[in-house]
Amino acid sequence: MKNTESNVSSLPELTSFEVSYSLLTNEVYLSASFTDNMACIPNWPLQEFPDQFMCISRTKAITLIEELQKAIDYMDAGIVRHSNNLLQ
Repeated sequence: MKNTESNVSSLPELTSFEVSYSLLTNEVYLSASFTDNMACIPNWPLQEFPDQFMCISRTKAITLIEELQKAIDYMDAGIVRHSNNLLQ
């Protein structure tokens, strides 16, 4: 039997952000706004995603930056992911 349901779904896509920090608490603060990543698809039922405000410890912020840079470097090098999972 053929599956007629799509496995594609909406994800929050980062559209804007502001960053601040505190030396006292050694934290980075991120205020972020999102849109539906499927908004470009005609007749797609759009989902709204709320703005987020979060704090990130300095050590986690450094790790996040390193992982984001690694992903960008792989993309720039044309390295294709061979995993079925977006996140491992």
